[in-house]
Amino acid sequence: MKIIAVDAGKHATKAVAASGEKTLFRTKSTHLTTSLDIEAAGNSHKVIYEEDTFIIGDQGEYVDYSLEKNTLLHKMAIYTAAYRLGCKGDIAAVIGCPTNIYLSKDNRKEFQDNIKQTPKKFVVDGKLQNIKFSRVLIMPESSGVVYTNKELFIGKRVGVIDLGGRNMNFGIYDNLMPQPSSMMTTNQGSMHIEAMVKRKFEAMYKRGLSPRDIEDIIENGGMKYQGKVAPESQKALSEIYMSYADEVVSNLKKEFPIDLMDIVVTGGTSLLVENAIKQIMPHAQMVNDTQWTNVKGFLEIGKVKFK
Repeated sequence: MKIIAVDAGKHATKAVAASGEKTLFRTKSTHLTTSLDIEAAGNSHKVIYEEDTFIIGDQGEYVDYSLEKNTLLHKMAIYTAAYRLGCKGDIAAVIGCPTNIYLSKDNRKEFQDNIKQTPKKFVVDGKLQNIKFSRVLIMPESSGVVYTNKELFIGKRVGVIDLGGRNMNFGIYDNLMPQPSSMMTTNQGSMHIEAMVKRKFEAMYKRGLSPRDIEDIIENGGMKYQGKVAPESQKALSEIYMSYADEVVSNLKKEFPIDLMDIVVTGGTSLLVENAIKQIMPHAQMVNDTQWTNVKGFLEIGKVKFK
């Protein structure tokens, strides 16, 4: 039975297999109809799920902004990730979810049961797939780093700030062991940054900006006009990152004595705000390969749990 781990975030889906494969694609979809029927291009796939057809991946246009993880889009992303890892037949998988979902036994089981419920039909790029999630373990999204960077946690009390696409997950680990009362989720992922960018830049430039425009501003490090990034937009973006980091840290300080413990920051959004975080909280430790840290940690758990 193939062992895999999947972190299907709001922004991107990351997955790795014990056999060494890894994959990453955007968690986006476009629902195809008789009047809109195209072939997948780029880092995307044409997927038939049950009786409906979708584009899944970078070419998709729909992004799920909800707080829920137990959705059709995320289920299709998880199954597509398994396909991209070369899975056939029975699979054992560790799958991440926000801390607030993980803490509820009922929500955790509902998510687990949904993933294990095999669709009647799952076709990727014209090929019928036989993928069955026979064993599924749900883990909190902030926990993977504990298993990939044990040296940062052994014999210490450490707060983990996991900055994702939709959420910020936090938890305190005492000598590797999670402290349940400290585990929490807020809506402070990269989508929060995107909302801040939209408000500020629309006011600055007096024009409406689409979600794709916002992504371009972040990717380019500022507003590109006639092929050049405007210097004032670079400064504005830096100010947004600083404001975001200050908001995250200030809110955590209201609940936890984070100045009195080691802090580890992980998640793809940390790549955007690393400098800002370090200015506000100099003792924060950024981890290498941060976008993959959680899912690689989940895989280490799976190798033990699914022996």
